[in-house]
Amino acid sequence: MEMLKDIETILAMRTVEGLWQHYVDRLAGLGFLHVAYHRLRILDVGGAPLADGHLFLSSYTPRLVQEILAQDGLSDLPMHRWICTHRGSESWDWMHNQRRAGRLSPAEERMLDLFARYGHVSGHAISLGDSVPQMRAGVTLSGAIGMRQDRLDALWRQHRALVMTLTGLVHLRLSVLPYAPPENALTLRQREVLEHIAIGRTTQEIAGLLDLTPATVEKHLRLARRALGARTTAQAVLLAASRRQILLDSGDGAAERGPSAPTQDEASALSVSVSGKVPDACLPTREL
Repeated sequence: MEMLKDIETILAMRTVEGLWQHYVDRLAGLGFLHVAYHRLRILDVGGAPLADGHLFLSSYTPRLVQEILAQDGLSDLPMHRWICTHRGSESWDWMHNQRRAGRLSPAEERMLDLFARYGHVSGHAISLGDSVPQMRAGVTLSGAIGMRQDRLDALWRQHRALVMTLTGLVHLRLSVLPYAPPENALTLRQREVLEHIAIGRTTQEIAGLLDLTPATVEKHLRLARRALGARTTAQAVLLAASRRQILLDSGDGAAERGPSAPTQDEASALSVSVSGKVPDACLPTREL
């Protein structure tokens, strides 16, 4: 019965922030007081994989999160490499064994030591693999500050099935909810111009339809590329569509207006989105 309520709640959620809070509260009630979700969206642009941003949501202390971001450490988080190359779940024992064997990189060791300084010396990882197309994602869970791995393992054995089910449902729901950090959000005019470009209109045609000069249309395209981190307008259209900031429409009119991107007040303070090269371990060609 409780699982049914969870399913109903998760499906009814309309914001990333609300869904994340429900997930965090449920796991905390099971004894997993700290959780981080890390998602990498991978797009195929001209035959080359492009990372369309990391989404990082966390209930770890904000000071720890700030240190992770300051060190650009998202790809070196505890268990990140395991998450990229495996399915299912695993305890942090895997990572400690890798360290003893000298198989952790210096950056991975720094992140492991950083977590330990904040009292997180044990944990479990969940790999969500490619359960959602074009995405790689995983979750890291920890218990109370200072909790030993054997005590956390006992909690995990008790609640594993429920945690895995909740995590899978939340991941599926997160994959379809509109979300863009404030610095990556497009203005209304930028969205309109990209939507017209997406259905094949020229700069001159768009200028006439929107009562703008061609130079102004070019300015909006340039600003949209900058906001999205795109090198070309075609790439900007792809990124904006994948982030659900625009809708693609092959009809005669401009694309029907989709959900607005969250405002700065609505966006999570514990998330980050960046574009760039896909880490080798997370390339879509790898067998997971």
